[in-house]
Amino acid sequence: MSDELKAAYRRLEEAIEEVCRLEEFEGVPIEWVVIAASQQFDGDDTITQVGTLVPDGGGRVPFHRLMGLVDYMHARYRGVAMNADD
Repeated sequence: MSDELKAAYRRLEEAIEEVCRLEEFEGVPIEWVVIAASQQFDGDDTITQVGTLVPDGGGRVPFHRLMGLVDYMHARYRGVAMNADD
């Protein structure tokens, strides 16, 4: 991993910690995953790419824990969406 990419991941983690503090999360963020989608508009093809960003580019948090975070939020948002019409 390049020094530039390592520095970007450090800034991302600092930003996540700052947002958690401002959102008044209790405790210290120990695990995180960012799901990002990007859209390409060049030429005739419009390609959507979806990817994940994890601490240090991966390796620090085991897959089963990251998948647990994503599964938990998926279930939580599904419940919010189901009750959105109320």
